[in-house]
Amino acid sequence: MQVRRDEEIAGVRLMKVRDLLRWADDGPIHLSAISDRLHCDRAKAELVQNALLEAGYIEINPNASGQNCYIASDLGRQLCNAKFVRRITRTEADELVADFLERVRLVNGRDELTHRVREVRVFGSYIEDAADLGDVDLAVDFRPRRSTHVEEAQARAKQSGKTIGNFLQLITFGQREVRQILKNRSPYLSIHEFGEVEALGAKYRVLFRTDAT
Repeated sequence: MQVRRDEEIAGVRLMKVRDLLRWADDGPIHLSAISDRLHCDRAKAELVQNALLEAGYIEINPNASGQNCYIASDLGRQLCNAKFVRRITRTEADELVADFLERVRLVNGRDELTHRVREVRVFGSYIEDAADLGDVDLAVDFRPRRSTHVEEAQARAKQSGKTIGNFLQLITFGQREVRQILKNRSPYLSIHEFGEVEALGAKYRVLFRTDAT
């Protein structure tokens, strides 16, 4: 989820709302907390609370006995992870996509990596007529090169010198490594699971496809 730095709700920057929801975590959000965290009076806090409820960022807390207690909704939790970056032009987006596809070709040519890319689909605002975009949504089909990719991933993780948090991260190191190469730390490239496009029923365009498995 990406949000403009200047985007507001009820006169409050969404960046501050994000900080409020992060502070609340999965806990209850009361009017007093909105007032305290946003440094506003009760009347302003009520306006913000109603706006957040209407926009779907918060919802009634089902575990609270009172009616004026809320928690972050699914959309609110997405906002907690939002990136606040400037929007990019269509030309900039095209350049990012071209560079991304070049990295796909380079990755597929590097046999030492555990995974390769079979297909890339773009969806969301990029395939629409918008003059500017918040990000570029890409669904990538990663395929292991060899049946030994799990063992190779563990070896590459050890060679990297990085601290691996758990066993799942260890055995998926190879695919995550390829994903990081493709993303190239760009805040404007959102790499999604390949099946997400169908799950969302979203329109898409195929940018890259190879018959190799």
